[in-house]
Amino acid sequence: MATQGGVHIDEETMEKYSMAKLSDKAVARIEEHLLICERCRQSLAASDAHVAAMRLADRKSTRLNSSHLGI
Repeated sequence: MATQGGVHIDEETMEKYSMAKLSDKAVARIEEHLLICERCRQSLAASDAHVAAMRLADRKSTRLNSSHLGI
């Protein structure tokens, strides 16, 4: 988890942040850290892209499965 002591946001926490699955308190700490940490902003961009790609793939898969089932 991000702290002001120079510790970066770990990958799992970043993914949860990208998926909006963290508490308000955790989000506030992360957003504060992102203001000062370029490395974590880059990591966030990669995490956001990954989450977006997974959501798109899931939607496409759902549509394909629905069309095969005649739904």
